[in-house]
Amino acid sequence: MWRSMRGKMKTGVQWTRLEARVGAGMPDINGAVTEGEFWLELKVCSTKRYKTTGLWRPHQVSWQFTRSKFFKNVWNVISHPEDNKVYVYGCDKILELNQPDCQVTPDLVLNGPFECGIVTGK
Repeated sequence: MWRSMRGKMKTGVQWTRLEARVGAGMPDINGAVTEGEFWLELKVCSTKRYKTTGLWRPHQVSWQFTRSKFFKNVWNVISHPEDNKVYVYGCDKILELNQPDCQVTPDLVLNGPFECGIVTGK
């Protein structure tokens, strides 16, 4: 997912990719803008039917749950190629998203290719 996003990233955001370099459940990407910083956890749902259960490791759930007590600046960005949509959920929904037969309403649904500016506000 990162490769498809990289070329579409807006200017004015300083991006740092952390995946596979940092453990302990930290999200994949950190973005910084003049107003502050935010985190993106990138996931791909590869099943025909869209479901979020099992996409996160326990450390990822724990990190987001703890962080959501202080800041709401972590976003879960889930691509579902089967229906050509990208679903965006705030970190305060992480526990619900990991439950079987989750029915959580996304904060944002994007049709077609990922448009990074919608998430970052830039």
